[in-house]
Amino acid sequence: MNNFMRIIFKNYSFGQALRSEFEEDLGFIVRYLPGILGCGLRYLVYKMLFKKIASIPFVYPGVRFVFMKEISLGKNVLVNTGSYVYGKGGIDIGDNVLISPNCCIVAGDHPRDLDQAIIEQSSRGQRIVICADSWIGANSVVLGGVTIGEGSVIGAGAVVTKDTEPYSINVGTPAKKVGGRKGLLSQGKV
Repeated sequence: MNNFMRIIFKNYSFGQALRSEFEEDLGFIVRYLPGILGCGLRYLVYKMLFKKIASIPFVYPGVRFVFMKEISLGKNVLVNTGSYVYGKGGIDIGDNVLISPNCCIVAGDHPRDLDQAIIEQSSRGQRIVICADSWIGANSVVLGGVTIGEGSVIGAGAVVTKDTEPYSINVGTPAKKVGGRKGLLSQGKV
């Protein structure tokens, strides 16, 4: 077996690799279909492959999901074009969540063992929870092991490496809280 195949099967069981290939092939067929028909066909495919989908999500063309069996979507979820959602460690997305264009949500990483080449190290899953009523801004990155608190806003281009507080506004690299939505709601600014 060549080195590349050895690395693949070190990270994934044969069943995971086969399912991943099936997901990728079927996902590719519906990923770029435009309009309402495309949205409907993506829903039908994703309903078979995802862990759970509570209602018909609005998934724009060009969104790529990997390890769909580990991803759950709540009601009224919108995922905009160009986003990449890697679910190896599990991803739970709550109700009424907006994911803007070109976001990267990755529920996994690699250990950083200096005694072994990084390419040869096993990947590991790390769960991500995105609670209800949250908004992930364009070009943001959400890393594994993170919980986005209910009602949180993640500013465009932020890199979320730690949990966020409920109803907080978080920006930057790494993302830091800069305010809260509750005050803005009571002032009528949201």
